[in-house]
Amino acid sequence: MADTEHALTQRVGPVKLLILQGTPFCNIDCAYCYLPHRNQRGRMSVETVNAVIDNLLSSDMLRGPLLVNWHAGEPLVLPASYYAERMPLFDRVVAAGIPVTHSLQTNAMLVSEEHCDLFLRYDVKVGVSIDGPAHIHDRKRQTRNGQGTHAAAMAGIARMQNRGVSFNAICVLSDLSVRHPDEIYSFFKDLGVRAVGFNIEEIEGVNKTSSITTDGFDDRFLGFLERVWQRAEADHHVMRIREFDDAEGRLLDKHPRRNSQTEPFINLSVAYDGDFSTFCPELLGNSSETHADFVFGNVHTTPLRDTLRHPNFVAIKSEIDAGVEACRDTCAYFAVCAGGNPSNKLAENGAFDSTETLNCHNRVKLTADFMMDKLEARADSKRRAAAVE
Repeated sequence: MADTEHALTQRVGPVKLLILQGTPFCNIDCAYCYLPHRNQRGRMSVETVNAVIDNLLSSDMLRGPLLVNWHAGEPLVLPASYYAERMPLFDRVVAAGIPVTHSLQTNAMLVSEEHCDLFLRYDVKVGVSIDGPAHIHDRKRQTRNGQGTHAAAMAGIARMQNRGVSFNAICVLSDLSVRHPDEIYSFFKDLGVRAVGFNIEEIEGVNKTSSITTDGFDDRFLGFLERVWQRAEADHHVMRIREFDDAEGRLLDKHPRRNSQTEPFINLSVAYDGDFSTFCPELLGNSSETHADFVFGNVHTTPLRDTLRHPNFVAIKSEIDAGVEACRDTCAYFAVCAGGNPSNKLAENGAFDSTETLNCHNRVKLTADFMMDKLEARADSKRRAAAVE
């Protein structure tokens, strides 16, 4: 039995992304947030971080670089001293031959000088969540009393820039923002970000609605992509646009694509109290009518490999696998995404074993078609240039 379980463990993972919830608490209340417990103030202890590391090192699921992402709440609610006590614990993983990089996703409002010291000392990869100019950003990203957060976010960004801390940006696209491609592109260009990713406003977790369901959104979204592409081309793509890069990579990749959200233990999400989940990071902390939760164990008591026998894990994996096969059988874009996002399927369709979602329709299908046209135009241009020579 042990040999069989070991062999099965070798077929899952390896863990590439470890998401640690330093705290579920967030200092703001974004209209589209999927997290259900953002008023809770628990903190992940040193003991829990050590338990995560012990579990990983004994699991045979660490092979190659590990990205540790502090997320699933606002990480900078916690002081720099909190992370300075916990990040060095991963030296044990490095000593085992596994390179470790730390990252965090922040709304930037609480950035302090001490946080900047931390980012520079540990080479933390910082992502800032900001939705563009104030009139767009403040529509969805507000405090609990309905006040805008843009000014405070920009103050935090300025503090990082003054200290030489570089960062990427995540911008959530709503039906409002896709109407302002030039303003949004100019905002991020002027901000000097290295790269920006556009997350489409999703129905996910506790967020049950999205403005992208309005009539004509597809055309507005494609218009947004076109204008951003034109601006990026004119700037020689100095600022990387994740959607363009990802779609091009997927279209040109001739090897079968793995999907970290449908295969277990490529992503590992650990809540502040040690409860853990896998597949989509958005599943941890959420529930559904058919599944009480998506917790498969606790790092203090459950070896990761034991998860493979957990009844809830077995049932969910079976449903996710069925959804992947349904996508494979019915979708011409399967090679691009390898089965979609299970948390979107559950939130929109009520089941993991379903197929198309708003997210895959827009972010995968429309974006792939858009980039295919651009790649073909680029190839035609090269052929014409070669014919002239």
